[in-house]
Amino acid sequence: MNRKKSGIIILLTVLGIALLGSCSQNEKETIIPKVDPVLEAARVAGGQLYDNKCAGCHRGFIADAPRMASLQMLSHEGIVTALKTGVMKAIGSALSDDQHSQIATYITSSREAVSDVVLGRCASADGHDLSKTATSVVDWGMGLHNHRFLNNRTINASNVDQLKLSWVFAFPYASRARVQPTIVGKTLFTAGQDGTVYALDRSTGCILWTFKADAEIRSAITLGFDENEKVNRLYFSDFEARVYAVDLSTRKLLWKIKVDDHHAATITGSLSIYNDRVYVPISSLEIVSAIDIKYECCTFRGAVAALDADNGEMIWKTLTIDETPKVAGKNKIGVNIIAPSGAPVWGRPTIDTARQVLYVGTGENYARPTTDRSDAIIAISLDDGSIQWTYQAIPKDAWNGACSIPNHPNCPDNTGPDADFGAPPMLVKHGDKELLIAGQKSGMVHALDPDNNGAVVWKQLIGRGGIMGGIHWGMATDGTTLYIPINDQGTYTINEEKEPAPGIHAIQISDGSSIWSTIEKDRCEEVPWSCGPGITAAITATPEVIYSGALDGMLKAYDAKSGKELWAYDTNKTFKSVNGASAYGGSIDSDGPVIVDNQMFTTSGYAKFNEKGGNVLLAFELGKK
Repeated sequence: MNRKKSGIIILLTVLGIALLGSCSQNEKETIIPKVDPVLEAARVAGGQLYDNKCAGCHRGFIADAPRMASLQMLSHEGIVTALKTGVMKAIGSALSDDQHSQIATYITSSREAVSDVVLGRCASADGHDLSKTATSVVDWGMGLHNHRFLNNRTINASNVDQLKLSWVFAFPYASRARVQPTIVGKTLFTAGQDGTVYALDRSTGCILWTFKADAEIRSAITLGFDENEKVNRLYFSDFEARVYAVDLSTRKLLWKIKVDDHHAATITGSLSIYNDRVYVPISSLEIVSAIDIKYECCTFRGAVAALDADNGEMIWKTLTIDETPKVAGKNKIGVNIIAPSGAPVWGRPTIDTARQVLYVGTGENYARPTTDRSDAIIAISLDDGSIQWTYQAIPKDAWNGACSIPNHPNCPDNTGPDADFGAPPMLVKHGDKELLIAGQKSGMVHALDPDNNGAVVWKQLIGRGGIMGGIHWGMATDGTTLYIPINDQGTYTINEEKEPAPGIHAIQISDGSSIWSTIEKDRCEEVPWSCGPGITAAITATPEVIYSGALDGMLKAYDAKSGKELWAYDTNKTFKSVNGASAYGGSIDSDGPVIVDNQMFTTSGYAKFNEKGGNVLLAFELGKK
């Protein structure tokens, strides 16, 4: 309810009381709802704070900021958390605890009723076999090499059009659903925006048990196995750069460690586990901090850490920038520029067991001067964290969130183009040769030689690129063909002459030559959110079918050989959830579909970058009536 409407209600209430006094004593008494003066005062104060501190971004001044409808999907506690320790702490740090609560009261008091009922507990949480099988999906990349390929032939090109919605699980009070499910046996593991880890029965979606982390979980749960190939642990990370290990025999915390003390550090990419070590990609939200006109930008440096899987002890940590950031000048309003900074690691590390290295991609620098490890692929020793080689795709790229605002003093001179490697590189064996394949937000695919310090074997421009990609979160491969999702939404400072190519593209691993392209047409009507047919979320491949979700909420299956559309489902709608919480689909972003036996799972809803918020995990089943 907006403040104007609230004022009208108060006025009508007062008028109603006055009219009652003139009524006959014989008339039936009318009961007027009372307005809680404390709550109303908090709501009014919160509205004023929102107008002064928040509305400039969330009412459209920054196109990428979520609108009020998405904010209203959150709980009071969730909004306070975002202001205190979450994505908006750069703004919230200047406000008191009371002011955080007032803003949350204003937002949540004006929304439609949202159900946070949690039903759907399984009759028993025991008896599920957690032994690893051929159909298990135990990590985000579907293997150490991040191929995102599942050898599932139960659902194929001839029957995928028979997929039907089986059940819907809704994350209570969430505006985005971005944790890709991991699955072993009949158990599915996922997590919500409030930090709750769920173990669900994958046949029905009922809740087996839960575990509460300290903050939002943004990446897939990674499973750990004992010597008998039975799941014994869950490994995951949270928004505040903490890594957790949960013991499944007790369903309790085994250990927890914060891997970076920078105030804006976070973890977005999923963890990689190999040889009793947990490898952690570290990124940051300092690009958001830079929007504050008084902020001295910037001091964060990207990193990768190796932890002992048994106790969480840090074995090594490698920064993507060696030099300590220092004052490098002043911007046009006299605020210090601090550099070098940035080069975050957004994606999951790729493990090369033969060469005993891992590979990660980095993002741009946040300020100038820049470094030679931004917009790069870096090879790092598994043993001691030493950097073996670096391939930089685009040098001198400096960008931060202030560049979204015209003439902002914290935006570096000669800005951009913001050409991260957000999608993890993929190690692919082709014939007797291995290639390291990396997709960039610029729309370029790079094939590198891991035996020759990352020398370029071939490059192919697939999309035009963009701040949201080009290639954003993840490609897929069957070892011969590379499948590439392209977004190409909005304008971009490079490749301007190339036509946008939103959709799915298939090229040869051997030389990058084109096999087929399926370009998606705009299906969006006039809506107040960022809508388009582009694909920024990770995709998933099987021998006959490629699965993907788009920013407009469309979930699709394509023929792997021809790119022909085989099946489509619009997730941008309301649902009835198995757990009783209000359920909404929206934009599909970040994680990708998971296919196990005759089922397919995906999330929908992503209230970032002005995309359509939502909170659902959708389960589809072959032949479901």
